[in-house]
Amino acid sequence: MTYIARKEIQSFIVYHLDNGSLIQEEIREHIQILLRCPGKVCNEHTHFSWSEFYTYIVRFHHCLQPNIIIPYAAAIEFLILATDLFDDIADEETKNIMRENVTIGEIVTIANALFVEAIHLIALHTPRNLKTEICRMMKELKEACNGQWRDLHFTISSSIPTEKQYFQLISQKSSSLTRLVCQLGAGSLAYKWYDIATYIGISGQLRNDAKDILCDKKSDLIRKKATLPLIKALEYSFTHDNGWLLETLHSTDFPEHISIIKNYIQKTGALDYCFILSDIFMKRAMKQIEDCFPTKREAIHALKTYLESL
Repeated sequence: MTYIARKEIQSFIVYHLDNGSLIQEEIREHIQILLRCPGKVCNEHTHFSWSEFYTYIVRFHHCLQPNIIIPYAAAIEFLILATDLFDDIADEETKNIMRENVTIGEIVTIANALFVEAIHLIALHTPRNLKTEICRMMKELKEACNGQWRDLHFTISSSIPTEKQYFQLISQKSSSLTRLVCQLGAGSLAYKWYDIATYIGISGQLRNDAKDILCDKKSDLIRKKATLPLIKALEYSFTHDNGWLLETLHSTDFPEHISIIKNYIQKTGALDYCFILSDIFMKRAMKQIEDCFPTKREAIHALKTYLESL
């Protein structure tokens, strides 16, 4: 079983950007700054990064060597960072640390450069059929694009989206990227990871949505995005106080009531509901991993321990 340390990924990224990339120096400098942001592989306080997650998936398969795994891990870090930047622009996240000291035009250019660099790394290092590999990636990236488009319009208006519609959306938008990472790690056995990756993606999105409700730097509540915490709080409000929450959301002075709304959502139990569901989906994923890979006990334990850091 191949073990790749985070420092190996970090070292490859730095060396590649300094010596192996044709991208302009100023863009490369911005990329390195972005990779040190919270949640990215070069941030010393990051507990989970997508490049590291990929290396844990590879442990279930003996088909790749470090000289392939590490460039792939770097490509995944670039690719997910690119989607994060596009996502922030679409969500109009102005308080995000990744948006500091750069214009929207510069962010788009950086995201494009990251996307191209990711594809280039995979093309250079894939031991598999390049056409198959790229087509597999593009399928999930198109799903993510479709999900992002739906997400832009998935808001609280005169009608309220249902919990079922919410799960359909995050399965398309969030789980598609998790499936992409798992498929790149599994190769021809990618089909075994489809449901597992979907469950892990849903679990992570539920947890993020619950945390973001209370985060002042996130605009989900201001934009009235129909996240599950808000959907469940609205259901509670219709049952217990004649729809006070929806009426407040539609009031002209709604932004002045954000703190009150956050406290209200927390008191309804909607956040606890999301955290519980997140745990259920993660346990469902781990159970399926155990069923699909009964002999990979060491890899299962390592992945489970890593995902508990989420």
